[in-house]
Amino acid sequence: MLTAWIQTNYVTIRDIAKVITKGREPDCDDLAHEVILAMLEADREKMNGIAESGGLRYWTVRLCLNNYRSSTSRYHYKYRKPSERHRKAAEHIKFVAHDSQEYKYEHEVLLDFVDDCLRQLPWFEANAFAIYFMEGHSLSTLSVATGINRNTLYKAIRQTSDYIRHEHKKQRTR
Repeated sequence: MLTAWIQTNYVTIRDIAKVITKGREPDCDDLAHEVILAMLEADREKMNGIAESGGLRYWTVRLCLNNYRSSTSRYHYKYRKPSERHRKAAEHIKFVAHDSQEYKYEHEVLLDFVDDCLRQLPWFEANAFAIYFMEGHSLSTLSVATGINRNTLYKAIRQTSDYIRHEHKKQRTR
């Protein structure tokens, strides 16, 4: 039901995105496709129920508005933060351009180790740590972005960092 609705109303979805983005050409297509992707990734039964009740057009408009106006939406992080994309691309290029295969291997092994450690920790601590380092936040910017107290974030990140260091020491001594 959902995919059929998207196929029949594809032009309408693009038109809604075009109105919301005030006709900015790459933005309207990006927004429309991000909304379609969100629809397809959402709970299928719920979306089919909305489609059957005739509320999918309203839901599409609301989703477009929320994605376009929010500074924390997937659309915002993907398309409106070019400096972040450029920084990540530069890191990737530097990593790929590094001559030593041994360096690349050690780097990948270390990242896998950190991922394994994060899987063993509680959800909040692991995600606070990952967002703090992956997004390049300071404690203050992370606190503002999430609305979580700075001290709470500090304790979670510190405990996670200590745990990873401790596990790394244990692994090296084996």
